Amino acid sequence: MSADSKYTKNIEQFICSREPKNRSGILMQDSAARLGISVNEVEQIQKPYTFIYQRLPVEVEGEIVNISSGIILHNRARGPYKGGIRIARDVNVWETTELARLMTLKTALANLELGGGKAGILVNFEKLYERFKSRLKLDYYPFVDMLKDHIMKEFVDHFVERNLLRIYIPAPDMGSSGREMMLFYNKTHDPASVTAKPEGIEGWLPGRHEATGFGTAYAVLKYLEYLGKKPSRMTVGIQGFGNVGSHAAFYLREAGCKVVAVTDLHGGVYHKEGIDIPALMAYAREKRTIKGYDDKRTIDNEQLFSLPVDILIPAASGHVVNAKNCDKVGVKLVVVEAANMPVTYDAFRRLKKRGIDLLPDNFVNSGGVIASDLEYRQGLGGQRFNRNEVLAHLKGKFDEMFGEMLNRKDKSGSFTQAASDIATERIYRAMKTRSLL
Repeated sequence: MSADSKYTKNIEQFICSREPKNRSGILMQDSAARLGISVNEVEQIQKPYTFIYQRLPVEVEGEIVNISSGIILHNRARGPYKGGIRIARDVNVWETTELARLMTLKTALANLELGGGKAGILVNFEKLYERFKSRLKLDYYPFVDMLKDHIMKEFVDHFVERNLLRIYIPAPDMGSSGREMMLFYNKTHDPASVTAKPEGIEGWLPGRHEATGFGTAYAVLKYLEYLGKKPSRMTVGIQGFGNVGSHAAFYLREAGCKVVAVTDLHGGVYHKEGIDIPALMAYAREKRTIKGYDDKRTIDNEQLFSLPVDILIPAASGHVVNAKNCDKVGVKLVVVEAANMPVTYDAFRRLKKRGIDLLPDNFVNSGGVIASDLEYRQGLGGQRFNRNEVLAHLKGKFDEMFGEMLNRKDKSGSFTQAASDIATERIYRAMKTRSLL
């Protein structure tokens, strides 16, 4: 069948929109061609199984504000749908679809008994704050926290009503954190219903909070070990200093790397001699931004991307390295995708021609879902894990994934394509075994 098959039209005509071309879809199609998977079969693997739209009416100062949200349940051939809740002002159905697909690829690459899903909640906090601030006696961040409380309570009510417990297992994503997962647990009282719960909440996992950043740093160190390069001779630039970027910076500095530049949504800092990451983390915890940390040595995202660092780590939003700016990217060795889909397909191809490696997102940032898998199974009544056991488990999984990618790298063409081949093949085999193809 062609790409205009009846199956494709039935899904996309329903929402009167066609999914734009994106990297995960192109890579999966390329993998299918290398693996001998038919066009019709790869469509069944690519397309989401379920899309759920939810209107979340929340009250602000006596006024009802309608928040749009959606859940994409992509594929559960290998296990329950797993993926985060993204809260942002640019969420849409196709971004959420690609993120759900990426979770399917991520759990398959890590060889977990999980599938892929994603939730997106569309809300512009800045705009709403401007609308209500004259009536409120709250600063911006307390207002955001209050509104997230209302949104999550409404979201979980819908979730429970639709009987999605243990069918789709949420976790944090951009705009959400352990705090929102706690609100989720408050409704379900089920430790296996959600992962990345805060410390002390029934079923919480030591090491889960830093798992994605720790995994990112360990992925970099595996890559440097493969090349025979010393961490102490490497310079690093990191875009994004949230939970992932900050912990990646901490562990890379601890290993000897020199983190010279960091940015977040509001500003950034550049220290040629290396940034004091623990001090920057303490500042960010207090201010909720790194803006103002050192007004004499500031940097923005555009400047960060142009720096001639050895290692560039986009750890914030998607598509930040693209066809428009990739030729100006100054990285010398490798781009490490701590965020989801920060490098577009066109940019990936052009960086590859320049001899710059790309460590893909479904490998680099899989530490979170690997730890979440432990937390989920612990919540089902399995053994308890301490922090050292969790981090050791992460290292073992990353060793395994990196070795598998290396074995396929030459034949597939790159680390990125090798990761796609491994994941696509595992999903295909599971669907064949379960007679889903």
